[in-house]
Amino acid sequence: MADTDRQFSWRQGDVIAHEAAKALDLLAPESDDQYFAVVVSHDCDLTASVDKEPDAEAIVGRRIDRLGGDSYGKTARRLHIEYQSEEGPIAIELMATTKRSIAKPELFATTPHRDMWLDGQGIGILQRWLASRYHRAAFPEAFEDRLRAAILPGKRTFLRRIESILVAGSDHIRALLFDLDEGKEIERSGPEDAYQLGIVVLYDSLRDEPTAAHAAAKAAEELEELFDAAFNTQDSGWKSICLMYCDPISDSAITVAQREMLKQWRLEYMSLQEDPPQPMITP
Repeated sequence: MADTDRQFSWRQGDVIAHEAAKALDLLAPESDDQYFAVVVSHDCDLTASVDKEPDAEAIVGRRIDRLGGDSYGKTARRLHIEYQSEEGPIAIELMATTKRSIAKPELFATTPHRDMWLDGQGIGILQRWLASRYHRAAFPEAFEDRLRAAILPGKRTFLRRIESILVAGSDHIRALLFDLDEGKEIERSGPEDAYQLGIVVLYDSLRDEPTAAHAAAKAAEELEELFDAAFNTQDSGWKSICLMYCDPISDSAITVAQREMLKQWRLEYMSLQEDPPQPMITP
């Protein structure tokens, strides 16, 4: 069984020291200090005896300039998250596909990187993101197809436009919550039979709320204009998707009942693109 002091020195979200991560074959020997291996196993699994939980899990990440559209777990396959340090926040990108197993005795033979850490909010974001990989809101395929097929002037697609709106407000926007047909499962047969959609732009009330409220209001306005351009025709009104409302709401103001009724829409279309390779050794 692992040494008790080592066992309790590790927590979910801890970063493995760079040279230790290389020694554990989590990072390639040539990788620089812009890459990190983050322990993602739950605290209970880390403290469990080796005969019950022999392995821990880690995800390889890389440093990025700033948080983007993948902050707050808006995408199940990729997460932008801020670590804290004495020099200020450090933005990191984690990829779910880089998850690796480590024998716990090997992990416990090392110590965490103590110069960077997640605060309480960061731990919550990491945990929700890890869970979202296996618990995602399902929308009708026909609805998703209508979003993908929307035609707009210019080179960027409708989904790319949504991405750019979220990236612009990424420091403050926690999620897009969809109210599709008031939660009823309705089969739509054609463009004349439009889905009824409401959108909540959920923003973070803990980080500079006036600025966050402004960013969410701006995103809501841009989303309204985007849906109007894509689905609202001058001659015959809304086709395929009818946007009923798009409102900015603080995460401190939304009720439990509202949150349970609404479904989070994630940027899953990004999974169709090739993810940038990570400098890690594959088993």
